[in-house]
Amino acid sequence: MNTAEKAAADESIFKQLVPFVNSASDVFCYASTEIEVDTRRVIEYCLSNNVPVALPVSGESELSFYYIDNINELKKGRYNIDEPPKSNPAYAGEKTLCIVPALCADGNGYRLGYGKGYYDRFLMSFKGTSVIICYKDFLCEIPKESHDMQTTFTIFNE
Repeated sequence: MNTAEKAAADESIFKQLVPFVNSASDVFCYASTEIEVDTRRVIEYCLSNNVPVALPVSGESELSFYYIDNINELKKGRYNIDEPPKSNPAYAGEKTLCIVPALCADGNGYRLGYGKGYYDRFLMSFKGTSVIICYKDFLCEIPKESHDMQTTFTIFNE
């Protein structure tokens, strides 16, 4: 996917994601890398629209989320992923939206991530709405295992 195609795909996914964000009490998101669906626009949207947004910090085997006030607060953490400072812990509620990363997804709420199981463990007790965001070029059949957690929705670019 070239730069223009990626930008168009990111825009399509963002537009579909906005109604979920607007109906959430807060948003748990991740800081995307260059190869992932762009989440920085979602983070900026939350910040500019007074929607509390939290990002994860990876522990040994778990994710902990922390609210941010500015995207510039992010610093490289474990796995060289941008993480927030551990100063304002976030706790998910029933109206929390969790945006879940995926290398590929099946459209039925299952995905392949990076193989560490962080999000599967987090989603086991998550009571809010979870949404996978993924490029349609990476729509595929996913082998499911007993520990794989299904998300509420999946969004692909149109």
